[in-house]
Amino acid sequence: MVSIKNRQEIFVFLRAQLSAQFATLADFVLTYICFVWVNLHYLPATIVGTVSGGFINCLVNYKWAFATQDCQFKWVLVKYILVWTGSFLLNVGGLYWVVESLKKYSGLWESDESLCLMICKIVVSVIVSIGWNFVLHRYFVFKDAHIQSKLNHFFK
Repeated sequence: MVSIKNRQEIFVFLRAQLSAQFATLADFVLTYICFVWVNLHYLPATIVGTVSGGFINCLVNYKWAFATQDCQFKWVLVKYILVWTGSFLLNVGGLYWVVESLKKYSGLWESDESLCLMICKIVVSVIVSIGWNFVLHRYFVFKDAHIQSKLNHFFK
């Protein structure tokens, strides 16, 4: 039998994943539009999508997914920006590494650049989402972590 605490954790995880999917949809749509229609290089297109998705994810997670009540939004925002910066670097750096590896060692990129970009983006974002974002959001960003007392004197 699943305990109430475990059931609550499962629902938090599911809400966080739904929030991440919503933000990812915005990220991917904007990346695709910028890459295919606006003809931006894949890295600036990815940056536009990633920044937009991160903003959406922060708001939805704060208001709904983690139902944050024990931490003021300004502290959540400070912690979110710290974690999001790592996520951003992992997503963009990981995408760059995967795409450049495909270009160097495979002819797949030349066959359909937009499809390859989106597949690479999916692979990298799933790895970063589960291995970095969820864990740090759940146990650091959307909790009243001790960072508040350490950063309090900077934001008075």
